Amino acid sequence: MKQPQTTQTHWDVRPDRMAAEDQRSIPSLAGSATHESASGTVHVGPSPDGDIRDLFSFELQRLAGLSTRIAALSIRPKYGITAREWRALAVLKYLGKVPLQELAKHSGLLKSQMSRTVSAMIDRGYIEKTANPGDGRSILLCLSAKGLDLSEQILEDSFERNEHMLSTLSQAERHILIELLQRVTRSSTQYYHHLKQTASQADLQQLDEE
Repeated sequence: MKQPQTTQTHWDVRPDRMAAEDQRSIPSLAGSATHESASGTVHVGPSPDGDIRDLFSFELQRLAGLSTRIAALSIRPKYGITAREWRALAVLKYLGKVPLQELAKHSGLLKSQMSRTVSAMIDRGYIEKTANPGDGRSILLCLSAKGLDLSEQILEDSFERNEHMLSTLSQAERHILIELLQRVTRSSTQYYHHLKQTASQADLQQLDEE
């Protein structure tokens, strides 16, 4: 398989790297945020009265949605699977044999969402179920030979897709971007766990059903 020319970065956060990463000096990036109004007028910096465009989470959701649509148009026509199904295969490739809950956690999906995705991939022969030697009441998921082959094919295309998405950034800026996103992921994870501890059972159940 052709090897990508860019530096590969794994997005899982390892505890032994957290302190070192947070101590590392990250130079600031020049430039201000820009906002485009409905009339087409571009505002530089925070909006005069402050609106949703000033929220990091809003820009992140927009980018995530755009990335999903790009992946869908790149993956489904060629390979016949969805972007979410591809994510399940790719994450399972580096995790190995894991229970459903662990796969959902590393994929950034709810357990209910991953359950539906995995069921479809099992039916199509891309994922297999094996007994869990540590817990007879649960099962482990792993890629089949067919699933491994497909995940490697799509991964090669995905590196090329990422090149297009990051084409305006230098290698140094890409490393900075990833380090900053890893920091935000850690703080967001802590905030999420805090909210879960104070949430009602009804809200938690609704979250898992969405």
